[in-house]
Order: sequence, then C-alpha cells, then structure tokens
Amino acid sequence: MKKLAFIFAFLLVAGLSFAQNKNVRKADRALENGDLQEAKELINEASEHEKTKDDPKTWYTRGTIYQAILNQEGYSKDLVVEASNSYDKVFELVSEGDKYFTLTDLKVQELWGGFINEGSEAYSAQNFEEAVAAFDKALLVLPKDTTATLYAGIASQQLKNNEAALKYYYRLIDLDYHEPDIYGSIISIERYANEDIEKALEVIGMAKKQFPENDEFNKQEINLLITAERVDEAKDKINEAIAKEPENANLYFNLGYLYEQLEQPEKAEEAYLKAIEIDPEYLDANYNYAVYYYNKAADLFKVARDMDLQTYRKKGKKIEEEAIGYLEKARPYFEKSLELAPEELAIIETLQTLYSQLGENKKAEEMMNKADELRKKDKTEEGQK
Repeated sequence: MKKLAFIFAFLLVAGLSFAQNKNVRKADRALENGDLQEAKELINEASEHEKTKDDPKTWYTRGTIYQAILNQEGYSKDLVVEASNSYDKVFELVSEGDKYFTLTDLKVQELWGGFINEGSEAYSAQNFEEAVAAFDKALLVLPKDTTATLYAGIASQQLKNNEAALKYYYRLIDLDYHEPDIYGSIISIERYANEDIEKALEVIGMAKKQFPENDEFNKQEINLLITAERVDEAKDKINEAIAKEPENANLYFNLGYLYEQLEQPEKAEEAYLKAIEIDPEYLDANYNYAVYYYNKAADLFKVARDMDLQTYRKKGKKIEEEAIGYLEKARPYFEKSLELAPEELAIIETLQTLYSQLGENKKAEEMMNKADELRKKDKTEEGQK
C-alpha cells in the first residue's frame, strides 16, 4: 500500500509539472491565436509554479505576451515593466549563445527600438516633451542605455528643463559615458542657469581628468576662476603645472590665455610664443599669437582713420607703416594656422583681409575664392542633412 501511495504521489507531481508545461504551450497557442487575455492568465500561472518558474521558455513567452498586449492596447508603463522584467528573467536564467538569450535579445531590441524611433520622430517634429517621454519609455526597457539617456538629456535641454537635462547628463557619467559635449552642457547649465560656479568648477575638474589634452576645459576653468575673483589661484595652478612640466606647450598656451583675459597682452604674447617654440604645430597658439599682432595693427589703422587730414599728413603714414609691420609679424602665424586647419573659415577670411591690407591682391583673391568654395560646401552638406 505504501508503495502504491508513493507511486500515486509521484504520478500526481509529474502530472502537475506536465500541466504547468502544458500551460506554457497553451499560452503560446493563445498568443498565436490573438487570445491575449487567456494567454496572460495561463502564462502568469506557469510563471508562479515551482516546476516552470525557472524555465527560460516560460519567461520568454510571458514577455512576448505582455509585449503583444502593449501593441494591441497602446502604451502602459505597467505592461512595459512586465514585459521587460520577463525578458530580464530570461537573461538571468541563460547564458549568451543560448537560443532563448538570442530570441529574447531580439524582442528587447524591438521593444526598445520602437520607443527610440517614437522619440526621434517627435524630436524631428520639435515635439520635445513627447520626445523625452518616449526616451523615458525606452529607459524602462534598458535602464542603463546611454543612447536613450543622451537623447532625453538633449530634448530636455531644448525644453529649457535644465533640472531634467542635468539628471540625464549626470546619469551618463555614472554609466561611464564620457564625451566633451556632455561635460560642456553640464558646465554651461551649472554656470549660467544655476549660477553655481563651484559646481561648474567641480565638473571642469572631472572633464580635465577625462580629456587632459582638451584646452577648452582649461580655458573655462581660467574664465570661471577670474569670474570668481580667484585670479591668483588660476596663475598658481598654471605655474605649478609648468614647473612640473616645463616642456608642456598646452600649459604655456593656458598661461597666455589667462593673461589675455586679464588684458595683459605683452605677457600673453610671450606665453603664446613659448608654446609655439615647444610645439610649432600647435594651432591655437599660432592663431592666438597671430591675432595678437593683427589686433595691434587694427588698433593703429583705426587711429589713422580717425585723424583729421592735417594730423594724418603729419603722423598718419608713420602709424600705418607701424601697423603694416605688425601685419607682417602676424602673417606667418596665420599662414601656419591655415596649413594646420585648411578649412577653417575664420582663418581664411582673416588672411583675405590681411593680404588686402598688405597690397597682395592676388593672394587676397585666392582666399576670397577659397572662402566662397567652403561656404558652398557647407551649404550643400547642410542641405543634405
């Protein structure tokens, strides 16, 4: 009798297990037939039963059923969460390469991609609020997705919702996503919208660690320290760094930029020239050094123009000759800048003016043509976007 009871109990357990596996298959068939509520009831029962709750097929089927309900009934956060949680369960149960891992990954990409496309379309139509909402839906599917997080931040910034934009941008950094533009946006919001110079300086420090060769963050730090009336701190920082790395051209450039902001042009000139001596291919140093002399020439030309005729006859020519001398000094550094950045419109246009003032009309015409070609090219590329 005991043996028979044991056999009966075994058959009963086996029967229950079979019944639950059957529920998964029945849920699958109900899904195929479009009977979504029946499919949902069957799969939920199977997902809670001891014999089928750790089967990847159960959770894959459950995810597809909730996704199908979502497609039929329209957006519901609960449905997205249920589908996503089901797919996450599959990833917990199987390893990459498993059939259900591959199938589930495709369904996740389909669900996530639909929301990304929805957000992109809304953004293109300048419906930024709808765009953020769509990207947030995508983040329900893949909470650590950097694409949806980035797009949500950009769309929030378009809405001038700085608090939300910062939330997404800081999340990107937490997700180990580092781009200069992201740090730049955070710094700008903290500095101008939030008027929090200390926080902006903190983020600049983070950016400098990620992008030590990026001069833009050094410039921003110098500007902020000057704004905060911490000029001595800015000087000390740069000079301490120069003492440790005397052959670092970037540091001398930053020193020149600091002196330029402090309206000490002679010291700025000296620092820029030192940067060029260390690194002759340093674009910004060449350009800023050239601009220093170009501006001196421009100031003198203005003085001559503002003279009355009698004064001009006495002093004007001499002042213009001095101005021409400064242009000649600027010339090789502008030409080097153009060599380093042949499609930089600002350099081309400045050279066009410089050559005209030096009476080199053929070269001025070349620059004018080059500038026209570049503008046409930019216009064509803009039209293709």
